[in-house]
Amino acid sequence: MNDWKSEVPPHLFDSFYIGGTWVRGTCENAKEIVSPSTGKAIFAAPLAAPAEIDAAIAAAKLAFESGPWPATDARQRSVLMHRLADRLTERLSLAARLWTAQVGAPISLTNRLAPLAAVRLRYFADLAASFPFETERPTQRGFAKVVSEPIGAAALIIPWNAALPILMTKLGAALAAGCTCIIKSSPESPLDAMLVAQCADDIGFPPGVINVVLADSSVSSRLVASHDVPKVSFTGSVATGRAIASTVAARMGRFTLELGDKSAAIMLEDADIVRTMGTLEQFSMPFSGQFCFSQSRLLVPRSREDEFVAAFARRIGNLKVGDPWDETTQIGPVLNERQSNKVMAYIEESVADGAEVICGGKPDARHAGNYIEPTIVRNISPRSRIASEEVFGPVVTIHTYDTLDEAAKIANGTDFGLSGTIFGDPDKAYALARRLRTGQVGINGMELTPAVPFGGYKMSGVGREGGPEGVQAFLESKAIIFPS
Repeated sequence: MNDWKSEVPPHLFDSFYIGGTWVRGTCENAKEIVSPSTGKAIFAAPLAAPAEIDAAIAAAKLAFESGPWPATDARQRSVLMHRLADRLTERLSLAARLWTAQVGAPISLTNRLAPLAAVRLRYFADLAASFPFETERPTQRGFAKVVSEPIGAAALIIPWNAALPILMTKLGAALAAGCTCIIKSSPESPLDAMLVAQCADDIGFPPGVINVVLADSSVSSRLVASHDVPKVSFTGSVATGRAIASTVAARMGRFTLELGDKSAAIMLEDADIVRTMGTLEQFSMPFSGQFCFSQSRLLVPRSREDEFVAAFARRIGNLKVGDPWDETTQIGPVLNERQSNKVMAYIEESVADGAEVICGGKPDARHAGNYIEPTIVRNISPRSRIASEEVFGPVVTIHTYDTLDEAAKIANGTDFGLSGTIFGDPDKAYALARRLRTGQVGINGMELTPAVPFGGYKMSGVGREGGPEGVQAFLESKAIIFPS
């Protein structure tokens, strides 16, 4: 399974895709990709020089201003997007293994989630064919045509943890809108976007519509600052999101930011414990808690605390930690030593403040890479760092409440608001969901679907991805008013 290199075209390791052509990187700087499960380097990827970023911007601008893509009928864009999805589907096995190789996500997880990339692209391909790009409405003196036009060249900046599915959400919406794109890969996971570029090249996508580069933060700043890139879509850390927002806003550009979270899973008094545990096992620590939607805070009624905590600890304690290439592994490593040290610092600080570790709480010394035992912590203050900041590791904190007012206060008591779940009577759950300051709430389960908007309140971001709202984020509205 881990013999993946022979299936990767050699130019994906050392080139960028600019203007429909593979361009070998000229900068001497390279990013060494280290396996999180072994600590050993697996390859080195070149980082773009400023001239290569500029070339990608120029290619996207030219393709937008002079190429066919923005003027192509949306139904024809849909056809080509489906062809791209077809080609990507043929490479999903490789895509899953690239995900595991670069960032250590268990192969059982990547095999299950990699197909979401094609599903998301197909959703937006279908949406392109039906989206109301032009509507009419009456005015006092006649009527107006309200047209939605593509913004222009868009920078799509993707993270390392789920590079391919996140990229397809951004790229699908941008292509459906008629934008051209510059994709900036994460230095920790560069091959996912390169594989998409290869698929686009294979089917003859119009040159310059899809461009892919890899760059460090200093060179990437050229992309964010460029007046030739009117739209920036970013998924990543709050600190980087702040910097991007400041730069783009200074030039009155448009941006969408999907940042961190501290999602709360709330058990109501009548929650079914078996049904609840099935969802929590899957969504509290997926990929060692390194997804933004991880349900990392568990809110339980005080009257049922011991019951819920015992059941949860049994499920989490039985998760298999190990080699991500093993099909039976459920918890793999965290990304790198720096992230491992950060997670352990949160745990150790909470213990020093009097918290109780129910299970886990230590590095897993049985493995050579950056492994941390699945950890559950309780008896902590809702205002402590481990309860209020995004840990991005296999850690769940337990919080008790006596009333639904208190549950809502605890759930809303962080600077984040991206995701959440509520388990119990659907009517009561819906009423509580309306009180939560978060962008998405699952009732008695959780679903990763491209059909609905995804994004956050507060520090979790600006704007929405997914659904028609995701396409609208790459469009500008123009009103053309006619007399009667």
